[in-house]
Amino acid sequence: MNPVERYLEVFEGLRRRKRWSTGVEILRFAALTLAATDLADPGSDLEETAKVLSQEAGGFSPLSSAMRHAVAAILIRRGLDPVTTVHRVKETLVAFKEFKLTRSGVHPLLSALILVLDAEGGVPSHATITRVRAIIDRWDEDHWFLTGVDDYPMAAIHATRDVSIEQLGMEVEQIYQGLRRAKYPSGEQLQLVSHLLVFSDQGPREAVQSFDRTAKALKQAKQRVWQSHFDEVALLVLTGGHVGEVVPRVIDYRDRLRMVKPRPTADIAFSIAAGVVLAEEAERMKGLEGARTAANLRAVQAIIEAQQAAMIACMAACTVVVTSS
Repeated sequence: MNPVERYLEVFEGLRRRKRWSTGVEILRFAALTLAATDLADPGSDLEETAKVLSQEAGGFSPLSSAMRHAVAAILIRRGLDPVTTVHRVKETLVAFKEFKLTRSGVHPLLSALILVLDAEGGVPSHATITRVRAIIDRWDEDHWFLTGVDDYPMAAIHATRDVSIEQLGMEVEQIYQGLRRAKYPSGEQLQLVSHLLVFSDQGPREAVQSFDRTAKALKQAKQRVWQSHFDEVALLVLTGGHVGEVVPRVIDYRDRLRMVKPRPTADIAFSIAAGVVLAEEAERMKGLEGARTAANLRAVQAIIEAQQAAMIACMAACTVVVTSS
């Protein structure tokens, strides 16, 4: 099935079953994760799994917020038990204390979840959490004014990779400075982009050039590229595809998503379209051999999942602010 058709089929199935309190926009991102499964009806247990996550996590946990649907989708796709996963995430957060890592909030929870997922549902090793702390410290050396808890998920993803922390820090900084020389504005979004582009096999200089070419091609295709879109541009670079093929494809997917009611906003349609393209490429990579390819595939999947969960958490927080004001 065409990847957009598959996504829309899963989304419509979720929308038919949704509870009145579950936002449609939240389900759009959950559908992106579930569309990557081979299950005939992957969303049948989403609401129940989300409910279990909330009950096990407790009322003050981020897993009791709208983010629970994104996490539920991740667990369904990976075939993991929600009760066991919540307990392992809690154990991981407790272990964070030893390393003076913040334990409360959305981003620490996401980082703990990423580590648990990498451990196939188990508790991450002491060495892995040590690497998370060391990576945060390394990034802090270059950008102490930008580095904080919102960098925990990316640090967790990189901590599971077989790469030296010094090399990682050096390449991330080379990418960041390369983007600054290309006149992209400094800030947290650009730092996130540097954390993403370091997954590219092209090397720092080529990754920056690919980002710049992709951003310019999107602008020529009448797609706005604001700072809030930088991470989607970076994800398109990570597909490894030629800009002349990837950009028309993501624009086509965006437009097709916008034609289906209820229509997503232009920004959400672009974000989902980028996710569909990246998931499509991740699926293609499954047929390739080699440990490096498999490792890149796992990293790509973790990036997609973390981005979706973080976006849902942000959307939920913004909704609360608007409602209370």
